Amino acid sequence: MDQTPEKTLKTTELTAIVGREKFDRLADVVGREAWEQYRSSYEAAANLEVVTNYPLQIDFELNASCNLKCPMCPISAESPKGKGKKTWFPFDLYKEIITDGVKRGLCVVKLNYVNEPLIRKDLPEFVKLARDIGVLDVYFSTNGLLLDDTASRLLIQAGLTRIQVSLDAHTTEIYDQVRPGGDLEKTRENVEHMMALRHEMDSITPLVRVNFVRTELNEHELEPFVAHWQDRADMIGIQEYVKPPKASGNLVSHTTEYKRLRGFRCSFPFKQLVVTNERKILPCCTFWGEHLVLGHCEDADSIITAWNSEKMKELRHIHSQGEYWRIEPCRQCVEGGVLA
Repeated sequence: MDQTPEKTLKTTELTAIVGREKFDRLADVVGREAWEQYRSSYEAAANLEVVTNYPLQIDFELNASCNLKCPMCPISAESPKGKGKKTWFPFDLYKEIITDGVKRGLCVVKLNYVNEPLIRKDLPEFVKLARDIGVLDVYFSTNGLLLDDTASRLLIQAGLTRIQVSLDAHTTEIYDQVRPGGDLEKTRENVEHMMALRHEMDSITPLVRVNFVRTELNEHELEPFVAHWQDRADMIGIQEYVKPPKASGNLVSHTTEYKRLRGFRCSFPFKQLVVTNERKILPCCTFWGEHLVLGHCEDADSIITAWNSEKMKELRHIHSQGEYWRIEPCRQCVEGGVLA
């Protein structure tokens, strides 16, 4: 892993991946022909060259809650009092959407938005259903605190293809600032234990990626973070900070100057949709997507309606022209976390 984040970052992405080539190991799990066809379509969509008939990826917010109170995130603690599981996304609607979606070209399902998915103990059931129906890639992001032995075993057995663990720090001192209430050593142990279990259970998957979101608090730890994980994890994600509209802290990034370039073109409207726990359909996987609601998800047909909507077409056109700044939520997303 000798690539630097800057060398691996595209002008249509907010995340650089060190070890990106390992992603193609999934071809040995799902079948090389199907995998190569999907990757070809994905690359074309990511480069804003095509608009597929159906989103290649759908992200589901299965619960609108988290077990931490991070300063760069608007979500913290469990759902409001008296609601709890009432806010959880229904399994039956999820099943309806992906069953229809696979027939139309759905290839990837991500099982979270900006929430902590491991709060749901039935998460492996969502993974297994998607894999059984024919989704090629099923993954999610997590803070890793709840990734204990039981959860890891069930997720491996269910067929999870990838997992992304957000750490954002190399030392306990910085970790405690960016992820208050967390436990860096416990999370590291959970990550390493899952990889050991994967070997023990003779499984290629899930591929394990650790994430680092650059902010003014942790930017000086990026190099030691990469050095620590380059031989311990399959991939390392270095993410540009997207300042959320309702963050609990006022962080900025000193290192994301590239985002000021007016040539940045977002690829999200060309490849994926987000469905929130409130069944809102969004064109974007960042916090700012909630300001660009495309519709309400009542059934499987709602996905097609949103994907082909005039609002979605306008988003694609504006981003294809490199004029993201014409859409205020997009401008805030791209430029909001940069130090003025």
